[in-house]
Amino acid sequence: MVKKGFIFFLLIQFSFAQQSDLNFIFDQNANARSAIELIQTDTTNVGDVIYSYQSQIEYALTWRSIAIQTYESFSGKEVLLGADLNYLNYAVVEYKKMRSALLKGIGRFAPLTNETVSLKLYNKKPSQFYHKRKVRNLWGRQSQEMLLINPNDKIGRSVIKQIKLGLVFALLLYDNYLVAVAPFEQNQKLRFVMNETGVDPENRGYLTEVSESYTDSKKMGRMIRAIKFIYQVSKWEAKNPGAELVMNDPDNSYLNLLISGSPSYREILQMDEDDLGPTFKFNRMNVINNKFSDRIRKMSNDATEQVSKMFGNTAGMMVVRKGKMNHLSSQNRSKIISQMQPMDILLEKAPFRLTDYFIPGYWCHVGIWAGSEIELKALGVWEELPKLHEDVVKKYEYSGPDFHTAIRSGHQIIEALRPGVQINTLQHFLNIDDLGVIRFQGQSNEQKKTYLLNAFRQIGKNYDFSFDVESTEEIVCSELVYVSYDDLIWDTSKSLGRYTISPDQVARKLVDDDRFEPVLMYLNGKAVEGDLRNKFNALLD
Repeated sequence: MVKKGFIFFLLIQFSFAQQSDLNFIFDQNANARSAIELIQTDTTNVGDVIYSYQSQIEYALTWRSIAIQTYESFSGKEVLLGADLNYLNYAVVEYKKMRSALLKGIGRFAPLTNETVSLKLYNKKPSQFYHKRKVRNLWGRQSQEMLLINPNDKIGRSVIKQIKLGLVFALLLYDNYLVAVAPFEQNQKLRFVMNETGVDPENRGYLTEVSESYTDSKKMGRMIRAIKFIYQVSKWEAKNPGAELVMNDPDNSYLNLLISGSPSYREILQMDEDDLGPTFKFNRMNVINNKFSDRIRKMSNDATEQVSKMFGNTAGMMVVRKGKMNHLSSQNRSKIISQMQPMDILLEKAPFRLTDYFIPGYWCHVGIWAGSEIELKALGVWEELPKLHEDVVKKYEYSGPDFHTAIRSGHQIIEALRPGVQINTLQHFLNIDDLGVIRFQGQSNEQKKTYLLNAFRQIGKNYDFSFDVESTEEIVCSELVYVSYDDLIWDTSKSLGRYTISPDQVARKLVDDDRFEPVLMYLNGKAVEGDLRNKFNALLD
């Protein structure tokens, strides 16, 4: 018995050593690179880097919400179904891809947070970067790299944004761990399934690997150094609202929203590198035995609460306020509904949402009006909805209500959100500032039926973070219109080797195709009257 116990202990130690090596290699690679050399050689525009990572950033935010729902569903089951195990395998693979991309981004800017780097705001002279060598260097330690960063000059702003972007990647992973991975680690049954028996061999132990990475004190040390510096930057920005970095830099504003919205940011800001001994002391046995400190439990609870408030059905769309149409009176909502017809296209503008920053053009989201029970019966769609619901449940594991129940309860807008394609109420949709509705007049009732059935068939599909109109298994909001009106030619753009369609390109049908007509418009929460076509077109210029 003692011998078996000793062998088990050796296996555990071997597993710990493997994961420790991964963290050691990451830290070693970062320390081997000079922060000054990185600044001098990595001259890529930070905005271009943000753009290339936008889909991963949004997916990381959305994944958090999906993982919470998955845990809530699986944690209460005495026995996991085969479909549950298949989904866990799929989820691990998808998380690996997301985490790998974000770790690559962290590694790119990691030298800026090396222990040998001193980060200081310095706005009296142009930014300066130099090595400070000690006279006595008995142990051959690396020289200190002094980064005196002036946020008023171009290179200073670039370095600040590089540090912010690296921090964003790290915070996304830490928040996701606290909110969505830690519950699986804390649940003995699910932890065992994911580490040992319930997933494919190449995925076994990955939950422990993630926990090991999260509890690495050197990575946390980097987070603390970055956060302390960025906090100083935030105070400087507050005192200098007219500065270029604050007034005319949307990339900086985007990064600020992501950082300030992170639960981990607020908690880690209260920590110090000295805390990594007594306060943030994790060893590998603590992780495998699931003994988390009170601080991390508090962070996890706070983070879960913040995410529950922040995400919900529109997970991934970080918001700073409510939309101006959110409190529209029931009378005005009824008036909007009375003007709508099945297959009307709804366009929205929500400048207070994080993702609005990177959607080209004026409009930022699109939905399709499904219509009422009476209208759907008149078109011959109503009787086909039960079979369609059965199909999407089977194909996409859709968990929403059956379509008859949904329509009868006021869910009449089909839209692709980051958690997937859903059917929602007008009230849910109206957390926006601006609304535009356009209508395709050149369709017979039979064509309208075909288009509607196309739209309902998309419900349950995953969100298309690659924004590719030629993909079929996943879909983005404007692609919903593209595949529903499947025989119309739409304006598309080619980006990064794929064809995409934006909400503005959907709205442009009012300019390019006289079969489309404007139905109604609200700007800043108020109804717009007069020549709507010209007003729509003016927004597209």
